[in-house]
Amino acid sequence: MKRLPRIEQYGLIGDTLTSAHVCDDGTIDWLCLPRFDSPAVFAGLLGTQKHGTWQIAPASSAG
Repeated sequence: MKRLPRIEQYGLIGDTLTSAHVCDDGTIDWLCLPRFDSPAVFAGLLGTQKHGTWQIAPASSAG
């Protein structure tokens, strides 16, 4: 099981309509679209992979 990040590893990014909680490893673990009060698209903060997440990371150079 993947170890969950600590809350201090998250930053908040957004505009005037919505925001996303982004972890220092590049994952977006909470995002409601198109507004703050919309249902969550990514809800990885809830704890399991079935809740959804998205990650920006370099491609693996192993080959």
